[in-house]
Amino acid sequence: KFRRRAAIEPVIGHLKTDFRLNQNYLWGENSPQINAFLAATGWNLKKMMKQLKQNIENLLYNTFNRIFSLFYLPQKWSY
Repeated sequence: KFRRRAAIEPVIGHLKTDFRLNQNYLWGENSPQINAFLAATGWNLKKMMKQLKQNIENLLYNTFNRIFSLFYLPQKWSY
Protein backbone atom coordinates (compact mmCIF):
# COMPACT_ATOMS: atom_id res chain seq x y z
CA LYS A 1 0.00 0.00 0.00
CA PHE A 2 2.87 2.37 0.78
CA ARG A 3 4.52 1.76 -2.61
CA ARG A 4 1.37 2.79 -4.45
CA ARG A 5 1.19 5.97 -2.41
CA ALA A 6 4.88 6.72 -2.95
CA ALA A 7 4.42 6.29 -6.70
CA ILE A 8 1.55 8.79 -6.95
CA GLU A 9 2.87 11.50 -4.62
CA PRO A 10 5.34 13.01 -7.16
CA VAL A 11 2.51 13.32 -9.67
CA ILE A 12 0.32 15.10 -7.13
CA GLY A 13 3.24 17.38 -6.26
CA HIS A 14 3.66 18.38 -9.91
CA LEU A 15 -0.07 18.95 -10.24
CA LYS A 16 0.02 21.24 -7.22
CA THR A 17 3.01 23.29 -8.35
CA ASP A 18 2.71 23.29 -12.15
CA PHE A 19 -1.03 23.06 -12.72
CA ARG A 20 -2.37 25.27 -9.91
CA LEU A 21 -4.02 22.46 -7.97
CA ASN A 22 -2.70 23.82 -4.68
CA GLN A 23 -5.32 26.57 -4.47
CA ASN A 24 -8.81 26.55 -5.94
CA TYR A 25 -9.43 29.76 -7.91
CA LEU A 26 -12.97 28.77 -8.97
CA TRP A 27 -16.24 29.54 -7.23
CA GLY A 28 -19.27 27.37 -6.81
CA GLU A 29 -20.43 24.08 -5.44
CA ASN A 30 -18.59 21.91 -7.97
CA SER A 31 -15.44 24.01 -8.11
CA PRO A 32 -13.12 21.46 -6.43
CA GLN A 33 -14.11 18.78 -8.93
CA ILE A 34 -13.75 21.19 -11.85
CA ASN A 35 -10.35 22.32 -10.60
CA ALA A 36 -9.11 18.72 -10.28
CA PHE A 37 -10.53 17.88 -13.72
CA LEU A 38 -8.78 20.85 -15.34
CA ALA A 39 -5.49 20.01 -13.63
CA ALA A 40 -5.69 16.38 -14.78
CA THR A 41 -6.57 17.53 -18.30
CA GLY A 42 -3.52 19.79 -18.35
CA TRP A 43 -1.34 16.91 -17.15
CA ASN A 44 -2.67 14.60 -19.87
CA LEU A 45 -2.25 17.27 -22.57
CA LYS A 46 1.35 17.75 -21.49
CA LYS A 47 1.96 14.00 -21.82
CA MET A 48 0.27 13.93 -25.23
CA MET A 49 2.35 16.86 -26.50
CA LYS A 50 5.54 15.14 -25.35
CA GLN A 51 4.56 11.98 -27.24
CA LEU A 52 3.60 14.01 -30.33
CA LYS A 53 6.96 15.79 -30.23
CA GLN A 54 8.78 12.44 -30.11
CA ASN A 55 6.72 11.10 -33.03
CA ILE A 56 7.47 14.18 -35.15
CA GLU A 57 11.18 13.99 -34.29
CA ASN A 58 11.26 10.32 -35.30
CA LEU A 59 9.43 11.06 -38.55
CA LEU A 60 11.83 13.87 -39.45
CA TYR A 61 14.85 11.78 -38.54
CA ASN A 62 13.69 8.85 -40.67
CA THR A 63 12.80 11.13 -43.60
CA PHE A 64 16.14 12.93 -43.63
CA ASN A 65 17.98 9.66 -43.11
CA ARG A 66 16.32 8.18 -46.20
CA ILE A 67 16.98 11.31 -48.28
CA PHE A 68 20.60 11.34 -47.16
CA SER A 69 21.04 7.66 -48.00
CA LEU A 70 19.63 8.24 -51.51
CA PHE A 71 22.15 10.97 -52.34
CA TYR A 72 25.12 9.43 -50.59
CA LEU A 73 25.01 5.75 -51.52
CA PRO A 74 27.77 3.40 -50.41
CA GLN A 75 30.54 2.81 -52.95
CA LYS A 76 29.44 -0.74 -53.77
CA TRP A 77 26.00 0.53 -54.86
CA SER A 78 27.20 3.40 -57.03
CA TYR A 79 27.53 2.99 -60.78
